[in-house]
Parts: sequence; structure tokens; C-alpha cells
Amino acid sequence: MISYKYKLYRTDKTKHLDKMLREAAFVWNHALALQKRYYRLYHKYIGRNRMQAHFAKRISRNILHSQSVQEILERLDDAYKRFFKHLAARPPKFRRAKDFSSIVFKQGGYSLNGNVLTINRISKRYKFSLSRNYDGKVKTLTVKRSPLGEYFIIMVLDKAPASLGKTHNGASVGIDFGLKTYMTMSDGTTVKNPQFLKTELPRVQRASRKLSKTASDSHHRQDRRKELDRILERIVNQRNEFQWQLAHHLCRQYDRIFIEDLQLTGMSALWGRKMSDLAHGAFVTRLEYVASKYGVTVHKIDRFYPSSKTCTCGYVNKQLLLKDRLWTCPECGAVHSRDLLAAQNILRQGIAELESTSKTPSARRAHVRLHPRISRIHA
Repeated sequence: MISYKYKLYRTDKTKHLDKMLREAAFVWNHALALQKRYYRLYHKYIGRNRMQAHFAKRISRNILHSQSVQEILERLDDAYKRFFKHLAARPPKFRRAKDFSSIVFKQGGYSLNGNVLTINRISKRYKFSLSRNYDGKVKTLTVKRSPLGEYFIIMVLDKAPASLGKTHNGASVGIDFGLKTYMTMSDGTTVKNPQFLKTELPRVQRASRKLSKTASDSHHRQDRRKELDRILERIVNQRNEFQWQLAHHLCRQYDRIFIEDLQLTGMSALWGRKMSDLAHGAFVTRLEYVASKYGVTVHKIDRFYPSSKTCTCGYVNKQLLLKDRLWTCPECGAVHSRDLLAAQNILRQGIAELESTSKTPSARRAHVRLHPRISRIHA
């Protein structure tokens, strides 16, 4: 699977897409209300098939395609299942129309002709910026609205990502992620933390104060909200561009990349906004995707391996604190930089794990597997 994202040209017909999103929010909220009422009366959950059968009766009066309605109900069902499996902290909640941002078309309800999208139910045609040509069967098409009110379409095509050719020289690297330094590599190279959020934080706080001081019924409130959203969107775009460029740079330079299996939930609880700004989890997802196109191996070592506490002689410094950036081994007297030592140990441990598992046929995986979110990516 591969996905392409295009921007729709803004016209007066955009208001019809807004209406479709309001209808999609109504479907979500109505289904959620039915679930809550049914559970309150019978202490049972309405299955996906029964819910879809209920909504099939009112499709004729709906401007949404039947498959789009089914997809919204599937989203709600998946949200409940995540809550039942304790993968989500709380059950799904009601959503305002302006917060409902996407509609998914599966095999029907639309047609494509070059850079023109036609939505059948509302009989409207929309042109989009054809920044790259698309070919192959379209599995799903998503119409998505950004916080600034701009519309995009995301096509998921039934084709394998194009392989990016490179010369493989067997180079390997271990990477240690940090807070002050974005990453430290086993060859001594460091990547500075760009701190996109911290750089723009004064502007974010200023725009947020303006928004909070604007009355809820004021005509300027929407303008204040867009001003804040515009700053936040720029931060996200800068971070995404930085991560994609870094992922490509690493994959062009190395054949095997070793990283730690990060415990992001615990790290976010400790460092909060810093971790959100670094977005290491999003970078790892992008790195795995880019590596699959270059034919590069990305291997994660155990998160509990004491990479920063283990000396090259084998001694493990259990008393090492997070504030200790340099430490001396009492066994051999070697002086270590914590981050560089961690990266070098990650490299050694990763190579050892690959060599030990390569003896079994089931472990002979030359390339990294795609992350499950990548195969269904909605950028």
C-alpha cells in the first residue's frame, strides 16, 4: 500500500464538504447515543453489524455514501474495543461538528478524472493540485479538513512503495535518543535538538492569551483560533520535514540501524512537553517506513538493556544517575560520555542479537516490517 496526499482548491463549493462533515458528526454522535442508551437499559453492547443495519434504513435521506457511514461506525466500534482492551483511558465521546475532520470513501461514492474529484451524493466536482501522478487501484479515498479549514484528499493505492536504490556497504550505526541532544550516534555524530515548539512557544502563548480574552460570541474569536492553529500547524510541518529528511539521510548512509525500544508513555509522563516536541515515536515510525524503501534494516534492542551504564569491560554502574553525563569505570578506569557509550553499546548489542537470531530460518528478515499505521497512513 502507498498513499498520496493532495490539496483541494478552495471554492464556494467547499461549503458542501462542510455539510458532509456535519452529517458525519451526526452519524457518530447518534450511534454513540444509541450505545449509551442501550447499555443503560440492557447492560449490553450493540455489535457493529446491528448498528450498520440500523443506519442502513436512513441512508436514503443521508448525503453520505453508505460505505462512508459504515466506516464511521467501524471507527466508533474500534474506539470502544480499544477501551474494552484497556488500550484507551476512556470510552469514545461526543464530537462537535467542527471537530469532525474526515470522511472515508471505500469503493464507491466518488470518481476521479485526472485532477478532478467528483462526489456522487452531492454531485459536486472539486479540483486538486496534482503535485504527483497517481496510478494503480485506489483502495480508499479520504477527504480531510485541516484546523485552518483547508481540504485535502488522501488516496491509498494498492501498490508497493517504490524502492529507492542505494549502494550497500554494510555500514552499521547505533543511535541513542536524548533530550538536550536529539540523537547521539555510535560514530560520535550528534544531531542537535531543533526545539521547534520551544522556539515558537512565546508566539503560541501570545496567540493563546488573545484567544482566551476574546468573548465566545465575538466575531473575532474564529480569527484568533485560526491564528493559533496556523502557528501550531507550522510547528508540526517543521517537525515533520526535519524527521523525514533525517530518516532519509540515515538510510542513505547506513545499511543497519540499531535503536532502543523506547518506553514513550513513561518518558512523556516524566518530561511532558519536551517529549511532545521531540516526537521520537513519530520519528521511529518514519524511519522504519523509509528504511523499507531503501532496503535498510532497523533493529530495536530491549528497552531494559542498560546501554548507558555498561562499560566496555563489562562492568555495570547501577548507581549512575540521570544527571551524570560523564562517569569513570571503577574496574578499568575508562572515562565515558553517557550518550556516546549508550549508542556504542546499542550497536554492539544489536549486532549480537542479529547474529544470534540469523541462525534460525524464521529470523532471516533482511528488511524491517512496515509499521501498522504506515500501511493505513492518512498523512
